[in-house]
Amino acid sequence: MALVARASKTVRNKNIIIFFMCALFLCWFAYDGFHTYPASNDRIVNALQGKGASPEIERFLEHWQGWSQESPENRERMDQIIKEDKTVQHVEGWKTVTDIAIQRGIVTVLGLAVIGAAAWFVMCQRRRAIAEDATVSPAPGVVIPWENITVVDNARWKKMGIVDITYKDKDGDLHKANFDDYKLEREPLLAILDQLAEKAVNAEFLPKEPVPPGAPAGSAENTSQPV
Repeated sequence: MALVARASKTVRNKNIIIFFMCALFLCWFAYDGFHTYPASNDRIVNALQGKGASPEIERFLEHWQGWSQESPENRERMDQIIKEDKTVQHVEGWKTVTDIAIQRGIVTVLGLAVIGAAAWFVMCQRRRAIAEDATVSPAPGVVIPWENITVVDNARWKKMGIVDITYKDKDGDLHKANFDDYKLEREPLLAILDQLAEKAVNAEFLPKEPVPPGAPAGSAENTSQPV
């Protein structure tokens, strides 16, 4: 019966949080950039009408169609009026063309972030390790006969929960892979690592334990296994 270690819940939950945070900020910035800021500008324009502006500016204010409907030229002209014209009272809260463009640019970036977070979530959920009678698979698409494993390195296990392996492919070329208990479910992964210690009969296990004082040369055995 195959042993299967699927993607860990820790990684899944972290990726879900990242996805929803990106989606939340996307909605927030989109609401401001496409609704709140333009609507606020339109309220300011309405409030300026009849407040003593020059006749030319008053006509411009009266014919204001709304920030979202106005031409880019009229939006920029309104920016200039708010900033420079002395016949218009100083107003607070006006959002310039640049302010709204930046807000909408952030929406684009966050949209890409949401897509990336969703893709990363799907990719991480595909992670798994499988141990069968004749082979072990540390990752999708990588299937290794037990006897082709040449090195099992436990040096990173205690601090990082990672076991590195080196193995030969069918052409004799060497490749590396690893088992990571942060990315994979811990309990089934430990069972797979037990199988690794038992069935990787051609592997050198690292790090090797030091030779006890007085022991014959060559008597060192590695007993360093993941715990």
